Parts: sequence; structure tokens; C-alpha cells
Amino acid sequence: MKKEDPRITRTRKVIHDTFLALLEEKNYDEITVQDILDKAGINRSTFYKHYLNKDALATHIIERLKADVIIPILEQRFSSPTMEFALKAAPIINEYRKTIRLLWQIETRRINLKQDMQKIIRQKYLENQAASSPLSEEDARFQGQFFAIISIGMLEYVLMNDKPLDPQKTQTNLQEVLRYFVLK
Repeated sequence: MKKEDPRITRTRKVIHDTFLALLEEKNYDEITVQDILDKAGINRSTFYKHYLNKDALATHIIERLKADVIIPILEQRFSSPTMEFALKAAPIINEYRKTIRLLWQIETRRINLKQDMQKIIRQKYLENQAASSPLSEEDARFQGQFFAIISIGMLEYVLMNDKPLDPQKTQTNLQEVLRYFVLK
């Protein structure tokens, strides 16, 4: 595989960082390519050498995050005991907290990281269940949806708070909440 020119890498990093900084200041719909150009100190042709438009930029950043961070974390989810996984995932979540939170703000017909993550989590759950236990398709879909919703809900709480993720405390809180779903 051919290594990317360092100038291209630097330029893309400047564009990405600028875009994320603008997401802290404005809603996605309010951000223009001109805003990115002005804040990054680059010219229009430089931006368009790399991206078709701001949607292409957002999509590229999200796809890289999914490929480099989210999917690799989820690949480990069902191969490790829960607490072991949480201890591995917590530092990664803490590192990417701000980026994920900012990208979750983008909710268009084509771009929605939060929704994408929920689908990926559900799919990984279904793949694991298919390999490990014989469930009816309906039960597997129900469990997959429930698992994905709980996972996204916990992650959203962590992302929106400034405290680092504490796996032990999260586990205790989750067990406490799930008690209310157990029929006695």
C-alpha cells in the first residue's frame, strides 16, 4: 500500500480539526465550506481537491472513526467478559468522547453517526447470538434492538458528561436499572 504524502495528511488533519472546531461553535446546517476555508486558512481549490462538499467531509470523518475506532472496539465486545471489555473500551471512549459527541450532532438523511452506531451494535449482537445460541429470529431481533438501545443510551450519558467513564460504576448502575425489567 502506497504511503500518503505527509502534506496531504497534514492538510486533511487541518480540515478535519477545523470542521470539528466549527461543530463546537455552530450547528452542522449552519457550517459552510467558506467557514471551513476561513478558519483553516486554506483556499477553496485545496478543500475541493480532498472533498466534494461538507457532507463528503463529514462522511469521511465518520467512516474513518467507525473503521479505526468503533468497529474494532465492537469486534472485541463478545470475545471478552463484560468487565474486561469495559476496561479496554473505557480509555478509548474517553479519548474519542469529544469527537463522537460532536459528530452525533449531525443528523441528516444520509449522515447520522448515532444511528449508524446503533445499527452496528445491533448487527454485532445478532452475529454473536447466531454463533452462540439458538434463538428464534424474533427473539434475536428483540434482544439485538434492546442491547443496542441500552448501549447507545449508556454511551450518550457518558459522552454528554465531563467525567471519565468508570466501568465499575457503570456496571453497578446498569444492574440496578435492569432489576426493574426482571419479572418476579
